[in-house]
Amino acid sequence: MPGDDAAGTFVRVAPACRSGQAALVCGDSHLSWGDLHRQVDALALTLHHRTRPGQAIALDLRQPLQLVVAFLGVVRAGCRALVFDPQWTAAQRQAIEQQVQIDLMLDDAGYAALEQAALCKNPSPADLPVPSAQDLFYVGFTSGSTGLPKGYRRQHASWLASFRISDRMFDLTQEDVVMAPGSLATSLHLYGVVHALARGIPAVLVPQFRPRSVLAAMRARNVTVCYGTPTQIRLLAQTLDRDKSPPLTALRHLIVSGAKWPEDTREALRRHFPAARLTEFYGTSETSFVTLHSDRDRAPLGSVGRPVPGVEVCIGPTPEAPVADGERGRIWVRSPLLFDGYECGGGDEIRRHGDWLTVGDHGWQDAAGHLYLVGREKRMLVSSGQNLYPEEMETWLQQMAGIEQAAVLGVQDELRGQRLVALYQTSAETASEQLRKHCAQRYPTAQLPRAWHQVSEWPLTRSGKSDFVRLQALADQLEAAHE
Repeated sequence: MPGDDAAGTFVRVAPACRSGQAALVCGDSHLSWGDLHRQVDALALTLHHRTRPGQAIALDLRQPLQLVVAFLGVVRAGCRALVFDPQWTAAQRQAIEQQVQIDLMLDDAGYAALEQAALCKNPSPADLPVPSAQDLFYVGFTSGSTGLPKGYRRQHASWLASFRISDRMFDLTQEDVVMAPGSLATSLHLYGVVHALARGIPAVLVPQFRPRSVLAAMRARNVTVCYGTPTQIRLLAQTLDRDKSPPLTALRHLIVSGAKWPEDTREALRRHFPAARLTEFYGTSETSFVTLHSDRDRAPLGSVGRPVPGVEVCIGPTPEAPVADGERGRIWVRSPLLFDGYECGGGDEIRRHGDWLTVGDHGWQDAAGHLYLVGREKRMLVSSGQNLYPEEMETWLQQMAGIEQAAVLGVQDELRGQRLVALYQTSAETASEQLRKHCAQRYPTAQLPRAWHQVSEWPLTRSGKSDFVRLQALADQLEAAHE
């Protein structure tokens, strides 16, 4: 059996006595640990005979169970898994396929044919290659919340290092049941499932994020650990509120990433998930974990926590010219968790300086090492000659009671270059003047949005993040209608 130097081989660690127990569950379908091992090995052996190590195999699969088996099979075969999102538009898919080299495409029909061929195999792990820690195994794609999804590459070593951090920070055991209630095309959810399997922990999947279906699965399967974005967890809590459902007492840990958790919703969390510890981490597809904090180690208001073990953070124009504590600047990260590079896409905001990396996020640190995010270069707005980071104001708006979502955007303006426009979603009767007064507590008049628009249906990406491409188009449309 291969050693611990390849992320995909970890799926084989479940003890033999648990072979008949469920490893993966999705709706009425499930795979036992024994079946999972056999299917992954058979698929890997079939691929090994048809491909060469390191080749790119695109996974365009709609069924989560199939995607997990295919992903692990590709990795076991020593190839790279390019995980496509079935919800991409035709234009997105065409653009990505033109930019990446694909040696084999596994869509639903292709997977069925390969699965049939694999049934004829009598797999032996000894027949499969043993990848090195530096080999590439995964190409994920960003959610495309600000444009065309970028394809980022990862080596085995980066996920193995992330696994060790998860072991240390999340306290998962084989008595847990993990759920990642969203598309496995999102790295947060795929990582959560693969890490669980790597540690012999069963995982529950859902075909798509529908709050009532997710909650029903959580109750039916006694889910104890849930990965998600703040938007997803808030939607679950709101559904429990609306349906007047009893709390989920089995859930003991919520692991959240993608945005800062709004402080005013912690009471709702305690009401609906009374036994759940909340852990928040800041990171990106390119950096993996950067900082973390939890209910056990609460960070100051507005902070995303301290760097996780083994990760260094530096603030400044370059890592060699750090600014003083409390001063804003570009966030640089040095760690064993960094990505290898882009398969497609990228931007000028992504820079390397030796073994340091920045993705264009800006922020500052206090004297105790807590990190505070200001915004991302790519979203920076220039209005009347001032550089503004909309994320700061969005976070401040979401601290206001009843505000569920907020986006601050720039609309072209002949006088100012860009004028600020705010879109928001609320569960209460909140007038735009109240929002303006709330922002005026922290921002000067020149930096306040000139227009406020309430949005009933908030555009989200498949990963549960605000879709800023669609929000920008909506802001442009609403402003044009008022001119």
